[in-house]
Amino acid sequence: MWYLLNIFQLAGMIIFNLIFLPIVILVGLFSQKAMQWMARFIWSPVMLSFPFGSATIIGKENIDTEKPCIYVANHSSHFDIPALYVVFPFFMYFIAKQELSKVPMFGWANTLVGTIWIDRKDRSKAMATMKLAGEQIKNGKNVISFPEGTRSKDGNIGLFKKGTFALAQSCAVDVVPIYMHGTRPLNPPGTIWMRPSKVKVVVGKRLSIEDYKDYKPEEFANEVCSIVKELKNSLD
Repeated sequence: MWYLLNIFQLAGMIIFNLIFLPIVILVGLFSQKAMQWMARFIWSPVMLSFPFGSATIIGKENIDTEKPCIYVANHSSHFDIPALYVVFPFFMYFIAKQELSKVPMFGWANTLVGTIWIDRKDRSKAMATMKLAGEQIKNGKNVISFPEGTRSKDGNIGLFKKGTFALAQSCAVDVVPIYMHGTRPLNPPGTIWMRPSKVKVVVGKRLSIEDYKDYKPEEFANEVCSIVKELKNSLD
């Protein structure tokens, strides 16, 4: 029964995106703001509805809408992104690997909406992009990064890579840790099956970059990873 339902859900998502993405790309050619609105208020809730998911936020008081920063979160599912868009009070710019920019329609849409692509195979290009991301944060953009680098295969929080934290230090911007709970059941990596789940986005306290400016990027990454694990334990 679940297998048959999952087939219909997957087909529904594919059809929806085949219809929606060309429309949003066309809108994005004229207005990035309108495209971002559509991503938050149309694409995200519709995508989350396919596996019968819902999302709530814990720690909303830790979000400062007047002071942009880098948000970092664990990564368990493709549904992490729509869940974040649904609960956050502003648009968040994602840092993602450049390979995804080449995916037809999906990559084009993400480029137009403002996704920051990182070429992980070319260190000099990656650093240049990181510098650009830092300037965008200073100009008012909130950035979200999944520093594990990929979705967790077993649901455990993996090691955080240092790139995001080197960016925060070099550009002197604060970091806010996030724990994503409940997105994995919606669609575990490597499978097509989906199950209903209530997602909780747990937002931790803002970490002032002044307190971490003397840390090595690896140490900063490990510290934030530990904090995200503490946010996870706070739900148990």
